Amino acid sequence: METTVLAKFAVFLSLFTLCMSVPFAEVQVPQFSIVNDRPIVGVALQETSKGSKYGDTYVSATYVKYLQQAGARVVAVRAGEPLEYYTDLFSKINGLLFPGGGASLTESQYARTGRIMYNLTLQAAENGDMFPLWGTCLGFELLNVITAGRNILKETDTENVTLPLDFVPGFETSRLFSKAPGDIVQYLQKEPITQNEHKYGVLVDDFNNNPKLKNFYRVMSTNVGKNGAKFISTFEAFKYPIYGTQWHPEKNAFNWNPHYVINHSEHAIRVAQYFANFFVGQARLSSHHFPSVEEESAALIDNYDPVYSTDGTFYETYFLNFTRSAVANNHFHM
Repeated sequence: METTVLAKFAVFLSLFTLCMSVPFAEVQVPQFSIVNDRPIVGVALQETSKGSKYGDTYVSATYVKYLQQAGARVVAVRAGEPLEYYTDLFSKINGLLFPGGGASLTESQYARTGRIMYNLTLQAAENGDMFPLWGTCLGFELLNVITAGRNILKETDTENVTLPLDFVPGFETSRLFSKAPGDIVQYLQKEPITQNEHKYGVLVDDFNNNPKLKNFYRVMSTNVGKNGAKFISTFEAFKYPIYGTQWHPEKNAFNWNPHYVINHSEHAIRVAQYFANFFVGQARLSSHHFPSVEEESAALIDNYDPVYSTDGTFYETYFLNFTRSAVANNHFHM
């Protein structure tokens, strides 16, 4: 008994001596991340066609519902605002989604918003500050154009096409897919679930021949257009919380336009929910927040009513007008 006590004391003494020999600054204390269970995600607005009777800028309600189903609230990120608007809003929201649409990737205010928020995301990440970005369709193309520094898109002939994904070897070790249930991966691989609605895309050869893109993004899937063009369809940044799909995960559950070929099966819905949950999960790791509940409440897109189209397309769209500051900032020019 006495030997056992002495042995334990000897071990304790040696550990105590070791700890005291290490400077306090070098002692590693475990850091526990605080999960944000009130995530707020921005969606970037883009300009409407000239002469629109509803408003200057818009976003489809499908993106809003897509984020809300995963437990996020949504703020519309306005177009044409001064730089101070974006830096301020960046500090208050927990992520940003660039939706699909038809805006210019170089000359629109949508593109300007993208460049500003992209740069803020990289700066934040370098300082250990989490802020995820997601690009869908046009948003995916925008991420490519910003990273490449020029427009490298080419025709893919993939409008109104629903496809399975052609996974790239090793995709399962990516952040986006490493925790994906096996059935989700199987659905994506074997069933026509991903709805494509784009005329252009980033061809695989062009991507691989562009060091800025190849060294920045990890490709997880490709697809082939009706014209035989092989294009990038899913990627994530190596170092940053940036993700993108050339296809539309939000349409499976929330776009009911009968003119589109969209998979609304149970499998397709589960796939869409997986990607929404993943991205909002990334936003939960961001500690950004509004300074007050009142300011938070006033910023949400819930303050606006979507316009519902009764023409059989079942569209719901949020329209917002340019603010006075945007007009003063001369929103018609970059």
